[in-house]
Amino acid sequence: MSPVDVVILTWNDGLLLRHAVDSVLGSVGVDARIIIVDNGSDDALNLPSHPSITLIRNDVNRGVAGGRNQGVQQGSAPYVLLLDSDARLVPDALAAMLTQLIEHPDIAVIGPVFVGQRPSESGGAAPTFRTKVDRLRGARSTYVGREEPEGDAWDVDVVIGACQCIRRSAYDRVNGIDERYFYGPEDVDFCMRLRNAGWRVQQLAAAKVHHPPRRRNRSLFTRRGVAHAWAVTQFLWRHRGFGREDRGFGREDRGFGREDRGFGREDRGFDENWRDVEKPVSP
Repeated sequence: MSPVDVVILTWNDGLLLRHAVDSVLGSVGVDARIIIVDNGSDDALNLPSHPSITLIRNDVNRGVAGGRNQGVQQGSAPYVLLLDSDARLVPDALAAMLTQLIEHPDIAVIGPVFVGQRPSESGGAAPTFRTKVDRLRGARSTYVGREEPEGDAWDVDVVIGACQCIRRSAYDRVNGIDERYFYGPEDVDFCMRLRNAGWRVQQLAAAKVHHPPRRRNRSLFTRRGVAHAWAVTQFLWRHRGFGREDRGFGREDRGFGREDRGFGREDRGFDENWRDVEKPVSP
């Protein structure tokens, strides 16, 4: 059994965290070490006493990217599972994802199919300005650009961070998750940087995980909503040239172009700072 570090980030999650941990402990065919990163919870954590569990406590909330990087760096296994605290693994899900990574060395990330949801609700084509706006309006709940996939496994541009099984060498190649995203979309950005570096990202039908559907209609009229909207804007600018040959954007999204080109000039520093980790390399 190949060892895997399971990183679970928590912040005031109560019993949800316990259920997630129990699902990892109940996984079959794996050698899992669980690393829990507490991002400054107010209450004590309800955790089982188990030798495979390591707890890291932060005095402040470091954000999703910062907390997950902290957990990944605590471990050394060749594979890492990032798992949301409100997700629960089906017993053979982790073994299925690890087997796929081991058998296909050019794959960097495997995502599951969430129970009771379409595959496109948690993975698919790279998001665009138009699809992001549609998700914000509640008009879309899927990653579009492809029909619903068939078969055992299929390549995608992105899978969401609720459950990502990652090859550590690929994670290291792109310098991990970018911590300049405090509240999304760090997970999608991570996948797209891997794709740009020559790695593959897949969804696996045999990997089943319980997780509630992604929230829609996130309010912009809150501090968190504004922060998320700004992060999405930076993300879209950074990946504006992604996939030009098969253009997930499409012509309908060119409206992001001319009237918004002024955005690029004042924010080029954000883009330039990342060029050192975006040069394509061979896996």
